[in-house]
Amino acid sequence: MFEKNTILPFTSSWFFLYMLGTILLFWFVKFVGAKKIKFSWLVAFTSLLYLVLLFPKPLQFIGILIYYYLVYYLFGRKLKYTKLLLPVILLALPMIFMKVIGILPENLGEKGAGHMAATIFQIAGLSYLTFKVIQFYIDEKDKGYRISILNFFNFTSFVPTLLIGPIDRYNRFTTNVENGFEQMNLSSFSNGFDGFLKGILYKFIIGEAIRRLILSHLVDDGSLIYHLAYMYTYLMYLFFDFAGYCLLAIGFGNFIGIDVPYNFDEPFLAVNPKEFWKKWHKTLGDWLNDYFFKPIFKELTTKQVFKSIQRQNIALFLTFTLMGFWNGITVYYVASGMLFGLYSVIHNYYFYLCQKNKRDVVFGTMNPKLIRLISIFIMFNATAFAIYIFSGKLI
Repeated sequence: MFEKNTILPFTSSWFFLYMLGTILLFWFVKFVGAKKIKFSWLVAFTSLLYLVLLFPKPLQFIGILIYYYLVYYLFGRKLKYTKLLLPVILLALPMIFMKVIGILPENLGEKGAGHMAATIFQIAGLSYLTFKVIQFYIDEKDKGYRISILNFFNFTSFVPTLLIGPIDRYNRFTTNVENGFEQMNLSSFSNGFDGFLKGILYKFIIGEAIRRLILSHLVDDGSLIYHLAYMYTYLMYLFFDFAGYCLLAIGFGNFIGIDVPYNFDEPFLAVNPKEFWKKWHKTLGDWLNDYFFKPIFKELTTKQVFKSIQRQNIALFLTFTLMGFWNGITVYYVASGMLFGLYSVIHNYYFYLCQKNKRDVVFGTMNPKLIRLISIFIMFNATAFAIYIFSGKLI
């Protein structure tokens, strides 16, 4: 039975009915009313329709969007504020509140301040939304653009990427919207169908099979075998579930002529942490690199503190620690992020030593194909362990 404001993207048959209706509406307008109805209006209408009818806490979500736009308008357009720290902190505040509320004691009272704060700030997809608006502000504040509320709403509320990404970039997305109905053709529809079917296969067939047939039947007896079984099974489940969601988002976007960034590209064949984050949740890896690693490294370089390799390693470790906090203020999320940071620091220093000594300081003259196989094996198991910590089953 349909219940209003309870349905997240790709989690219910009602959402897929909404998706079908949206696709039919876009193609109907393309052939019947493309000269009278702007593509951007249609994107806004279908997004608003989803928020009002299906999305949990629509008023809170729209209120957060208004707050974000006011921060952009005040600091980016009105005051033309040159420093980044204050506006970025203001943009991150709702997400920070949400994370802090998640670790507060539950006995704050059903009608007390804690309950009110949870009602306002615990919104699905807020973390991804925050990253999107931060990069939007940093990229657009100095360009003299007068970003309209319509364009801002379309970018931040595009339904396929609303919940868990991929994290898009404003210029790329807006260019798609401006091209409008011209990008809706048989090729885009075919790509959408391909992405949609793969998403169904990954998320609802393979992912669900792993969860129901294996993961849910593992008995925690404290043995090493149990931990190893859960570690590798959870990794596979998380990959197929998350990659499947992203493929569904890509498919939905392509159906209506909007390209959604690709997020996964054979991550388990990565040979090192750097390559892994170009293959696993690529849009998050790119975001962290552009808006956290580079600014930290630049700041340390400007102040001429530490050696270059040390500055790189500090920036790397802090970047992945941030990723841990972004997932949630809990020991296992933060520890998982710090572990990925440690992996990156070790590999970065290894690469530095290889360049300095003009030889591979670990593998020497070993066959390159064998080195690649060993590297894949090490990276796969290191990833499995870090993701296992992320699952919360070990800590």
